Amino acid sequence: MLSEDISQRNLHFESYRERITNFSNEFELGLFLYIVKRSLIWITLCILLSGAAAYIYLRYTAPTYESSAVMQVRGSNTAQKVLEVNEFIDDDNLQADVELLRSKFFVDRALKKLPLQVSYFHKGQILTKELYSGSFFRVEMVDILDAGVLDVPIFMDLSAAGKVTLSYYVGKQAFNGTFPLSESLTTPHFRCSIWLLNADLLDQFEPDASTYFKINDPSTLVDKYSRQITVRIIDNNAKTIGIACKDNNPVLARDIVQAMATTFIEYDVERRGESAESILRFIESQKDTVFQELRESEYRMQAFKTNNRVADMQELTPIYLERTREYENRLLELQIERALLEAVQRATDKEVERIDVHNLLPLLVGTSYEKSFARMIDVLQDLIEEREVLYFEVTKDHESIIGVERRIEVQKQMIIESIGTLLERYDEKEKEYARTIAEIDTKLGGLPEKELEFARIERLFNINEKYYTQLLEKDIEYRISKAGFVPDNRILDKAVIPTTPIAPDRNLVLLSYLLTGVIISFLIVLIRYILHSDITSLNDIAKLSNATIGILGMIPKYKKEIPISQLLVDKNPKSLIAESFRSVRTNLQFVDNTPGPKLIAITSTISGEGKTFVAINLAGIISFSGKKVIVLDLDMRKPKIHLGFGVENVKGMSTLLIERDDISSCIQHSSLENLDFITAGPIPPNPSELVISERMNMIIEELKQHYDVILIDNPPVGLVTDGIAMIQRADYPIYIFRSDYSKKQFVQNVDRLINENKITRLSAVLNGVDIDRNKYGYNYGYGYGYGYGYGQGYGYGYGYYEDRSGAKDGRKGWFQRLFSRA
Repeated sequence: MLSEDISQRNLHFESYRERITNFSNEFELGLFLYIVKRSLIWITLCILLSGAAAYIYLRYTAPTYESSAVMQVRGSNTAQKVLEVNEFIDDDNLQADVELLRSKFFVDRALKKLPLQVSYFHKGQILTKELYSGSFFRVEMVDILDAGVLDVPIFMDLSAAGKVTLSYYVGKQAFNGTFPLSESLTTPHFRCSIWLLNADLLDQFEPDASTYFKINDPSTLVDKYSRQITVRIIDNNAKTIGIACKDNNPVLARDIVQAMATTFIEYDVERRGESAESILRFIESQKDTVFQELRESEYRMQAFKTNNRVADMQELTPIYLERTREYENRLLELQIERALLEAVQRATDKEVERIDVHNLLPLLVGTSYEKSFARMIDVLQDLIEEREVLYFEVTKDHESIIGVERRIEVQKQMIIESIGTLLERYDEKEKEYARTIAEIDTKLGGLPEKELEFARIERLFNINEKYYTQLLEKDIEYRISKAGFVPDNRILDKAVIPTTPIAPDRNLVLLSYLLTGVIISFLIVLIRYILHSDITSLNDIAKLSNATIGILGMIPKYKKEIPISQLLVDKNPKSLIAESFRSVRTNLQFVDNTPGPKLIAITSTISGEGKTFVAINLAGIISFSGKKVIVLDLDMRKPKIHLGFGVENVKGMSTLLIERDDISSCIQHSSLENLDFITAGPIPPNPSELVISERMNMIIEELKQHYDVILIDNPPVGLVTDGIAMIQRADYPIYIFRSDYSKKQFVQNVDRLINENKITRLSAVLNGVDIDRNKYGYNYGYGYGYGYGYGQGYGYGYGYYEDRSGAKDGRKGWFQRLFSRA
């Protein structure tokens, strides 16, 4: 019969563990939601702080505005197309224009068009605003005496009527001085005059704010705005370029973009005009030389005709003369091209600083080798321009300058060597032409001497006349072409003053900060979830146990404060707590249902898990069934039974065990009819020896003769070993865990007691369970009344069991429920 009971009990326990495993996923979700509930204050605080941080960021971050313009880059020259004149500059590279606009060299030219020699600022408690054109005063006629004052804030005080007080620091040197307004003033570092433009604007500023100005260093100014300006190609086919500038002052952003666009148009005209002027200067210099030669040949021919009375020499050997003229023309062209090549060679073979690339291309215009050298000279020009831009940014010893100068020298050598090769070829051609002309002259040697001399004079005159006429034509053509050039670079979309800042983006900032708050809140919940090591449900005990631990039930948390462990089941027999103890009482029958008096031993791992509370109330609920029950307090190190029943602890188990008192004198009666108790008595120095003494066994045997149930409150076995002897001897050994207090590793103590001490009947009770978790999906899975008497569940409603503290209607208000235990 006993073996059948044990088998049935094990079967029930196995079924119980299986059900716990099936509900583990639901339990984990419920645990997570419960931790979320307990972390609501932290979650709310994180979200509120993130919202406050977003507000502070938006409130005290200076807005950034962006203004932009679209420009179309192209040029047309109607006269050049009509006259079929070569272009001054072959510049059809849009990327080169973009790089020019991005360069500090060009930004410097554009900024010089704006009134940025002096910047004006208004400094509030946190933000500093650049006034630019909105300043109520103006600093003019600035003369720098000491460069150390550049970019230094110079504070102004206009409190005195008609006067201004300036104060600033240059290094460690401080200056403070008062000067009259609208007059020239001199400090140790600069001279200027300050004019008050609109005094009414002073009322718009904060009373505690300060106003100052800075005399800008041009290089610092260029560095600053170079980073704020963006230039990009919008459409390569349409040749459109976008120029944008970001700044805290919207008017300044607009003005910079507009200055960049207009400066580019002006610079393009200037650049093309310089090339045309270079060509015209070359033509003028050649015109003067050829005109002198033409005049001399004309005088010689006129003198020859006058002296020799010869009017027409056309009848003299026209064939020979024509051939001679042809070869002489060729020879002359070679000489001209040779002279031009030598001029290019001399112009190229100079120091880099003395090379004028604009004078090289005009020298090659119209020659047979123009296309051959144009590309090499263009490359040389680009390298020299790159060197000029780099000199503006870095020093001459910088590695980028050295590299560019090395490439310039290589390009110069290529040009010079190419010219040398052409000159050698021209030498051979000149010799060949001279030899041919000499042969023709030999044939003409037989002609009359005067006709031959006249022919030579006339031939020289015709050559000079033709060359001079060509120079006159080219001069006129290029002047007309220069006048006909109209820059067609147009601003398609003008820059306007932006009204809406691009940064900070209010919606993005709010979203990012709130999202950060949510993420931090989630991390807090996740960390608390991961680090959660408390036993919270019977499921924890079942999962962590390696041995078969019987589960007697669980005791809900009492919603009111209990200062000491006391008897509650008699105060409200229909309460949820009373029903939970009835469930435990019922489940004890499955542990041992044999007749006779029973010994119940209760222990826990550490103090504070509620073993005394469970002992007193379990004894009370058993006494309700008509059985006589006595409670023994063996926790002699920290006794509490006398506190629970409200009596003195002057004698008890310690005095019984040393035989100073007898049992009848130590038994005390409670308010319940069948419930008696014996307190621990005075704290002895050797409680362990007293508990395992033979006197203890005699006391228990004697009590069994008068009581149906002997319930022993043992000390925690996780701290001392006093209670192990009673646990081994007990018919109903009970181990107490407390929800949200006992650690999960405490379950190992139960396994050790079962395995090492062979306490196979050891069962567990989970005390202090918060039933409110069931609202958050934190289902315990088995409630009360599951299977064979695990309690009633929670379906009865709160009013049936107990009057819950909190709101006036017996329930907690929504705010209390929201933040309870958080």
